[in-house]
Formats: sequence, structure tokens, C-alpha cells
Amino acid sequence: MKKKALVISIDSLEDGDLSLLLEYPNFREVLLDYSVSRDVECIYPSYTYPSHSSIITGCYPDRHGIYHNEPFDPERDKTEWFWWERDLKCKTMLEYAADHGLTTASVTWPVTGGSKGDWIIPEIWPQKGEDPDTAFLPSISPKAEEIYRRNRNHLFSLSNPFYPDLFAIGCTVDILREKKPDLMLLHLSALDTSRHSTGEDREKNRKAFAFLDEKMGEIISALKDAGTYSHTTFFILGDHGQKDAECFFSINRVLKDRGYIRDRHDWNIFAHPSSFSAEIYIRDIAKSEAKEALSSIMKDYPEYISRLLSVEETEERFRLSGPFSFVMESQGGTIFLPSYEDEVVIPLEERKTRASHGYSPERGNRTIFLASGPCAAKNMVAEPCRLVDEAPTILSLFGIEMDKADGKSISALLNLPPDRDL
Repeated sequence: MKKKALVISIDSLEDGDLSLLLEYPNFREVLLDYSVSRDVECIYPSYTYPSHSSIITGCYPDRHGIYHNEPFDPERDKTEWFWWERDLKCKTMLEYAADHGLTTASVTWPVTGGSKGDWIIPEIWPQKGEDPDTAFLPSISPKAEEIYRRNRNHLFSLSNPFYPDLFAIGCTVDILREKKPDLMLLHLSALDTSRHSTGEDREKNRKAFAFLDEKMGEIISALKDAGTYSHTTFFILGDHGQKDAECFFSINRVLKDRGYIRDRHDWNIFAHPSSFSAEIYIRDIAKSEAKEALSSIMKDYPEYISRLLSVEETEERFRLSGPFSFVMESQGGTIFLPSYEDEVVIPLEERKTRASHGYSPERGNRTIFLASGPCAAKNMVAEPCRLVDEAPTILSLFGIEMDKADGKSISALLNLPPDRDL
């Protein structure tokens, strides 16, 4: 039987979580004799959609083009993120695999709407009150539509905070059991949801870890039913860590008070926060004047703002570019808020968020990249790697080279037979 790869992204999985994962029986079974790269370098900003775009393309944001979870548009009323693969400027792991004759599947992986894979069910957030069919069906691959319909009722289980993962696992186990794809990607958000609401401390997030372990058990059962478990190499990874919040800062309120924002239609400087950083947009104002205004704000609020970088500096230092002019980084545990109507400083107890991400690679907790199964090295600790190294490593399992990626394969994580097959 051909080799199989199952890639599971656990959103907000941190390096320090590994010992806790191994306390749970299903993770312990999957991670028997695992190999790992720890202290994985994240990208900037450490937000879910830019991170997953780097994972799936092996490229930095200045090349793949996803610089935030959502496009900047202060005038829009409808929430819309970078859901569509067409927004990516680089070839994805799924495309490389398909070009080499592999069957592919992906469930709730960001920025995969409309992908040409075999069984693709992307991550989409329906609007409040919107029928999920309206959001999902245009983005799902035709072969996966029946599986989506079979599991769509999980999207109405709103009393369970992890309901998106109930849907994701339902779709995943059906695909694994019935379709047996060569390469499958799965994104799970339960841990990220939990950490946002309870804080970074892993002990406070045991409910999420227990939930994920239970769902891992369902994945194991599906693979065993399909007869593919012994041929499947698992890659378990995170996209970023989190950092505890201390307070909230309404940068756009300051800009409004200083006359740079009149309303969402009329402005000269507008911030698009990603929690611990904010991309700054300008129009009808010279960049030098905008920089002076922003530097003045930073000087007046040194306890909340740590630095201001031009887009040229973020591209040179962090491979981050986009249609913005500056990036502002917060100080300590300050989270930037998008509203220009809130108070400038809001105490922690007045908001529900207790932790977040969106910082530069120099700050906050990092993540891990694990391999386990028939083609993984046994009990190996590899050198620290980068998010962009993960796709090249995964595809090397199939002898596929991502010749245009920024990353490189981490050969120490795998133990491939000479003929590159089982």
C-alpha cells in the first residue's frame, strides 16, 4: 500500500504542551517513538491565516500574500476573512501533491476555499444567522459535498465551544474511512479557543486537551477501519503560541481623537490590529507626516506601544509585506483593539479575552513540529526549524521537492526507505 500522510494542525499548540499531550492515551499511541523539532520559529504576525498559509506553501507572507486573517476594509459590514485559495500567490502543498498523482483532502484548513483538491472542506465563518450552506457550498470541492452535508448539523451545536472541531472531525473521519486520501490536512481550533478565553497556562486548558484527545481516538479508529493506520505517518504541528493579556488599547480611538479618523469612510491613518501588533494604513497623507503622528502617539503611550516599523523594515526583518505602510507593536501584554469608539485603555477584567497572539517571532511562545509513524525517525530531536520548513518536510515523504519554497526539508525527522516507499 502507498504511503499516507495525515497533517494535524492544533491551533495555538506550544512547545511546552508536548509533555501534557503525552499524558493522554490517544496522543500517546499516535506519538509512540516520535521525532520532533522544538522551538519552531513562527512568522509575523503570528496570526492563524498568515501562519497556515506559510505552512501550506513553505513561503513567507511577502511571497504568499496573506498578511492578516482578514483583508483591511473599515467600510464593510460583513465579516470576510482570507478564505479562498485564490488569495494565495504561491503553490500549495495540495497542488504539488496532486501534480504527482496523489489524492488529497483538507478539512477546515485556512485559505483553501475553492481549492482543486479531491475532498476539500475549507474553514469558513458563516455570518450570524446565515445558513452554513450559503457560505460553505461555493467553496467545497464537488466530491466532498455529500460529506459536508452529512456533518453540517455540528455547525449548529453552538452550546459546545468547540463545535467547529466537532464538524471538522466528523468530516475528517468520514474522508479517512471512505476515501483513504494519500495526503490529508486537518486544522483544529479548540485549544486556540480555550486559550483565548482562559489564558495561556496549559493547566487551565485541560478541557481542550481532553477534547482533542477524544477526537484523536476517533481519527485512529477511522484509520484502522480503513486499513491505513499502519501506513500513515502523522505530522502534528502548531501555528503559533499565545501570550497572556494585561490590558487593551484602542489605537484607533487615539487616532480619532487626534483627527486622523473622522469615521470609517473618512480617515487618513487607520490601524488594522492583530492583537499584539497592528498594521497601519494611510491615505491622503504623506508617509513622513503619518510616521511623525504615529511616533508622537508612541511617545505619549510608552507603556502600551513598544515600536513602530515601516513596511520596508518588516519585509527586510520578518519577510512581511502588504498594502499597509507601518506595523505597530504593543508593549508587554497590551492587546490592540480595532474600534475607534472604545475608551483608549480598557482593563483586563472588562473584556473576555485572556490571551492572544499576533506578535513578532521575537516574542511569545513558539510551537512544535512532530512526526510519528512508519516513515518518521524514531526518538529523534531535530534542530529547531521554521514554519516554512514544514511543507517541504511533509512532501519529502512522497519524494516531492517544493522547488520554489522558502523552506527546506528537515531530513532528521524522517526515516525513508531507499526506494521511498513502504
